Amino acid sequence: MRFIIPILVGAIIGYITNWFAIKMLFRPYEEKKFLGLHIPFTPGLIPKEKSRIAKSVGDTIGVYLLSPEIVTEAIYSDKINNQLREWVEHNINKFKESNKSIKDFTMNIGNGNYYKSLNIIEEKLANFIYSQFKKQKFKDEILNLVEEKVLNSPMDDFYKVIDERLELFIYELSASEEVKITFKNLISKKIDELANDERTLNEIIPEDFINIFKKYINENREDIINELRGIFEEPSVNMRIKESITEFVSQNVSRAITIFMRPELISDKIFNEIEKYIYNRENDENIILVIMASIDKLLEWKATNIFSDISSKIDDEDMLNISSTLLSPISKKENQAKILDIVERKIKYSEADIKESLLNLISNKIEIISNSEVLYEKTLSIVHDIFQMIINKPVSYIFENVDKSTVTSIANFSKAIFDNFVKSKLPYIVELLNISKVVEDEINKFDVAFAEKIIIEIANKELKAITWLGALLGGIMGMLSPLLQLI
Repeated sequence: MRFIIPILVGAIIGYITNWFAIKMLFRPYEEKKFLGLHIPFTPGLIPKEKSRIAKSVGDTIGVYLLSPEIVTEAIYSDKINNQLREWVEHNINKFKESNKSIKDFTMNIGNGNYYKSLNIIEEKLANFIYSQFKKQKFKDEILNLVEEKVLNSPMDDFYKVIDERLELFIYELSASEEVKITFKNLISKKIDELANDERTLNEIIPEDFINIFKKYINENREDIINELRGIFEEPSVNMRIKESITEFVSQNVSRAITIFMRPELISDKIFNEIEKYIYNRENDENIILVIMASIDKLLEWKATNIFSDISSKIDDEDMLNISSTLLSPISKKENQAKILDIVERKIKYSEADIKESLLNLISNKIEIISNSEVLYEKTLSIVHDIFQMIINKPVSYIFENVDKSTVTSIANFSKAIFDNFVKSKLPYIVELLNISKVVEDEINKFDVAFAEKIIIEIANKELKAITWLGALLGGIMGMLSPLLQLI
């Protein structure tokens, strides 16, 4: 008993002392006073030094454990790079096989704001495009493009289109019944006006027109004479000429002559002579002079003398025939070619003025359109249609032409972006986070009881070992006392 009691007492004292010391690390949580005096060792060590411990732990973690260099080095590693590459390649291959539409895919990650976000994107893009349309630079670029690619390019295609359309227009004009009737009404109205006009034709018809007409006769004398010969060869014309000659002979030649030579025979003789004269090429100049003299003589007549008689003798049907006759030359290919040639020469002569007028017209139209609400509405509508077309396609549509080498290139590109971020941005972000301060603040937020619970849960085994170690040391110290007394 002499040895057992000191050992038990020492062990109990050691156990209680260590247990009490561990408890005093945390408790009491707050300062205690008795009769207004501060009780020593209150609060416990950890509550008392909480701020200092928090700062020390924060500095240790921020400076030595999670510094910008350590975080960067940990993330910028071959393992992370390989995982990133594998993740990119896996997801691209997954998208290539997916039948889910882009719309469904984005709706799943849109947190319920899909339609709102899509409308905002469409409006932002439409506003951007519309703002570009309104800029003077855009308008100038359009005009420069039109001038360079259209107006300053070879105009052969342009003239070809003009010729084709004008040729069709002329043909339709000559064949149109509506045009014939309109032309007939104009002729009738003009004839009625001229029937009451006391001026000569020379005074009515412009001198330039008369000169052009005579010049045309001179330049086309061969065609005119051939046309006269063609008319002369028509049986009805032959018959009318012979009848006129016969009637003239019967009325003006004495009966003594007609007893020996019938009027028909005389008519045939005269007709044959006229025919010989007309078909003799040496007389072409004389025939043209006769035509010119006839024109000059006709121009001296008063309009009323000619057109009053015409107005009284021509009915609507005759007038319509005249209209058709006047329009008929237009239907001939050779005449159409001449008209087209004249129009083309006029256009080429005025080409510079036409280009300037077109540019001014286009500029004015662009100005009007670019400032209209219709343009914005159309832009928004087109953007909306494009987005709808794209988002309703499967995700695989985007990646269907992405081959293995492209996947590798995308993965390498993603890795390059990630590496650049880790090297240039991550240290700054980690430094900006101020991990030391974050850890310090979070520890300071901890409730002491909660901190005690955490530490005890973590070091429960070790704390119990310390408590029993105190009992062991107390027991040893208790055993030493009787041993020393024996000595």
